[in-house]
Amino acid sequence: IDDLTPAERRVLKLIAEDHTTKEIADLLQISARTVENHRLNICQKLNLHGSHSLLRFAFDHKSYI
Repeated sequence: IDDLTPAERRVLKLIAEDHTTKEIADLLQISARTVENHRLNICQKLNLHGSHSLLRFAFDHKSYI
């Protein structure tokens, strides 16, 4: 988690709060595409694979984010 940028951390925190990509984009006033890019970068940095692995990671590590 320490390798994540502040923007990636904000996105991960909102994922942990069960927000959708569109909701995150609206809350952070960025495009949904930018949110998707952050999600991809987070997955790469945390070595996460699979469609629900990021969501599972966010829920499991909510207290650290």
